This record gives sequence, structure tokens and C-alpha cells, in this order.
Amino acid sequence: MTALPNIPRLYTALAECLAVGIYALPLGIRFGKTATIAASAAWALALSAFLQATGSVPLAWWIPCMAAAVGIQYLYLWVTRTISLLEAGYVCARAFVLAELAASAEWQLHCFLWPQRSGADGLSLLLLVVVYGGVFGCIWVLEHKHTSPKGHIVISGKAALVAVVMAAMVFAVSNLLFLGDREVDMSVYYIRTLVDFCGVLILTVQHEQLREAALHSELAAMDEVLHRQYEQYKRSKEGIRQLKIQIADIRAERDRAKQDAALARMESGLRQYEAENKTGNPVLDTLLTAKSMDCQQRGINMTSVADGSQLGFLSTRELCTLVGAPLDNAIESVLAEPDPEKRLLRVAIYNQSGCVMLRFENYCAQPVELGADGLPVHNAHGGYDLQGVQAAAQRHDGTMTLHWADGWFTLRI
Repeated sequence: MTALPNIPRLYTALAECLAVGIYALPLGIRFGKTATIAASAAWALALSAFLQATGSVPLAWWIPCMAAAVGIQYLYLWVTRTISLLEAGYVCARAFVLAELAASAEWQLHCFLWPQRSGADGLSLLLLVVVYGGVFGCIWVLEHKHTSPKGHIVISGKAALVAVVMAAMVFAVSNLLFLGDREVDMSVYYIRTLVDFCGVLILTVQHEQLREAALHSELAAMDEVLHRQYEQYKRSKEGIRQLKIQIADIRAERDRAKQDAALARMESGLRQYEAENKTGNPVLDTLLTAKSMDCQQRGINMTSVADGSQLGFLSTRELCTLVGAPLDNAIESVLAEPDPEKRLLRVAIYNQSGCVMLRFENYCAQPVELGADGLPVHNAHGGYDLQGVQAAAQRHDGTMTLHWADGWFTLRI
């Protein structure tokens, strides 16, 4: 049996940096571009130095050192990207398995072609560029060949757990034969590369399923908006037809009292056109118009001042969540008011100091008790998913606050 050298630690560091970079690049950055580049460079140097320094540790310390290296990647993703701790774990697991595959495949070819050459040799470095370029290039194409949902792909706890467990199993199985006193031969590298490849394949398939689920959710939200637009169009068409009939009736009517009654009906019919909103965002227009008409039918006085051009970065699903859910919540709350004059609802969407502000206010005579998480306890204010609204805001590095004072309930995003 021919003993083979171990993978140079700097090769492993480079693979991990490239893998994390591929999956992190499409994610939103938490700080400015310059700060992110500086943090990335510092992280890459720190990771490389750590792996190089721990390359010759005893076997008992090898796994803790690898865990620490993964922890460094995890912290980098969470600190520099606008993702949650759960999502950072998911991305980190995918990047770790991909790095294992690239490093294993490259070093397997190296040992097959010229096992006696060092990693610093010119041909070794050329092989490194070719293999890493091929592996990471293929993953880059796979990650960007399909149309991604405009919104954030939601990573559930189950999806993150599956990814982390899969990464741990792949690492354990692929490195099992390296433990012990036996010499390493080519068969070990074949097994390791095959296991790593299967791990990358499984995690890629899982991510494609999550992407398709996000696209399906986005299309469902878009379909709902289009349906509302169609219903709005039908109401407008029917309203115009009725107005034409009423105008003809007024012209033909000679009785003054009947003319006044017909004019009153016309005035009532025109209210639906007053409810139509032109905010600069067609999805927001549809949402506000539908809610305005709903409020008119229920005897709620709703006023809105909205700059829809500020919300272009949101997906249709996110917009329906951030605007639709608070409005449904407010409508349900004001309907509990016995006095029709106090059924008041106000909406404002505007830019404030470089941030997008969404403000929903409704009259609410009864105090609203808020829990430790800042949300109403026991659905005290409406029954809609404010946790979903809060999560949607946080995905764009935003916040949601609730406040009750002087008979008014305010929700700010």
C-alpha cells in the first residue's frame, strides 16, 4: 500500500472561502459594500491562518478544530449577510459540503497524477485552478440557471436541520477511513469524493425544492392580485354602465324629486372610483383599492397616503403580507366599534430618512395588551398573522413595532 500525502490546509481554506463566497454572494449584505469586502478579506485570512496553524494537531483535537473552522464560517455569514441564525446554518452546511467535495476531488487527481509533487509546485497549482474552477463554476451555473423568486427563500427549521445533519453525516462518512493508524491510499480518496458528491447533490436538490416552493408561493400571490384586479375591472365596467343608464334616466325625467334621487344614486356609484388608488406600484394599487372598497361596504372611513414607488424591492408575496395582513387586522379591529363615526383607519407609506416607513393606524377604544415579544396577547387586536409581518420585515433588515395610546392602535414597519 502506497502512503499518500494529506490535503494542504491552504487548499482546504481556499475551497471553504470559495464555497462560502458562492452561496453568500446573492444574499443581501448587512453593512456597506466596502465594509463587507473588508470583513470578507479579514475572515478569509483568519480562516486560512487558523487552518494552517491547526494542520498538525493531534487526532483528538482534529474534529474540534474543524468544528471551530465551521463556526468561523457560520459567524461570518450571519454577521455580514441579512439572514437569520437559522438561515446562516443552512448556507454554512451547503458551503461546507461543497468545499469538502472540491478539496477532495482536486487532491485525488493530484495524488493520481503526481503524488510526489508538493502543493506549491507549478503543475499542482495549475491543477488546483482547473479543478476548483470547474467545480465552483458548475455550482455557480446551477445556482443561477433558473429564475429565482424575487423575495427571500424561506428556510424552515426542518430544512435547516436536514442540511446540517446531512453535512455532519457526509463529513463523518467521508473522513471515517482517515481515522486510525492505517495508511491512506487512493481508494480512500475515491470513497471520500463519492460521498462528498452525493452530499452536494442531495443538498442541491433540497435547495431546488425550496426555490420551487418559493416561486409557487410568489405565483400564488400574483394570481391573487390579478384576480383582485380583474374583479376591480368588472366592478368598474359595471359601474360605468350603470352611470350611463342613470344619466339617460335623468335626462328623460322631468320630475325634480326623481332627478335628485337619481343624482344621489350616481353620487353613490362614484364612490368606488374615489376608492381607486394610484400609488406608483400596481400591486399596492390593487391591495389598497380592494381594501378601500371593502371598508366602504362595511362603513369604515379609510384614508391612505402611499408612495408605492418605495416598495419596488418587495416581492408580491411580501407586499401582500406587509400591507394586506395589517389592513385585515385593522379592519377586523374597527368593526368591533359600535359607533360608526369611530370606525377610522389610516394608512401611510413614505420615505423617512432613507428608510421605507409603513404606518397603519386604527381607532381602538379598548387598550391592547402586548406580550414580551411585542405582539398582542391572545389575538387581542385582530386575528391575523402579525408574526408573519414581523418576519417579512426582518428579512429586509427592518422592524415592526406596535403601540396603543389614547384610543389609537398603531403598527409601524
